[in-house]
Amino acid sequence: MEAFREALPVGTGAAPIADRLCAIGYCLHLTKGDQLAPDAHEDRLVFIAHGSAKLAAPPAADAPSGQVLAFHFGGDMISVLRQSDGDFRLFALSDCDIVIFPADRFLDIAQGDPAVLRSVLARSLQALHRSRTRMMQMGHKSAQQRIADFLVSMAERLADCTNGPCAFALPMSRRDIGDSLGLTIETVSRQLTELREAGLLETEGRSKVCLSDVAALARIAGRQSGTSTN
Repeated sequence: MEAFREALPVGTGAAPIADRLCAIGYCLHLTKGDQLAPDAHEDRLVFIAHGSAKLAAPPAADAPSGQVLAFHFGGDMISVLRQSDGDFRLFALSDCDIVIFPADRFLDIAQGDPAVLRSVLARSLQALHRSRTRMMQMGHKSAQQRIADFLVSMAERLADCTNGPCAFALPMSRRDIGDSLGLTIETVSRQLTELREAGLLETEGRSKVCLSDVAALARIAGRQSGTSTN
């Protein structure tokens, strides 16, 4: 809960509004691979305090691995709607600490402090914008551009890097990457190999990624300066 307080605008974390919000939330630890249990009756706001998660459709006969809508990391606020069998759900990519709030009650309380309300809505809208923008671009970008764009976005979000070399660990599998980009796992592996042969990428083990030039990858992705899509 302390991580949630720290994420609120400066000066509001110890205010009465923050106390009331914390009073209606509860903390939950998800182990890697766990799913946040669906709630058929109430929309929820989920704050990721630590760790990483994916918002994905549950596995089905025609899509055994499920479609990935978005990846989320520490500090993200996610809107998780009341669910039926076919809706997107939250799965832990790594051990994950989250704070769960009933959405309607949260927004009713947050209205008492415009700075808090703006902060929460900005985080939720940013996550929604990334997902929508990526979905719109998928139909217009090649497999190479999608992979390059994904790596640039992960450099920004996981390493706060927009230029030059950087290294970080990817918590998601190559299958997850493919499911989020509309690509097969074979295509993901092939495109990563091509970037490696071009000297733009090195990998260590199952998760560590070293990018030699983030700006060069952004150009391959066809990005406009400052645009984040994943």
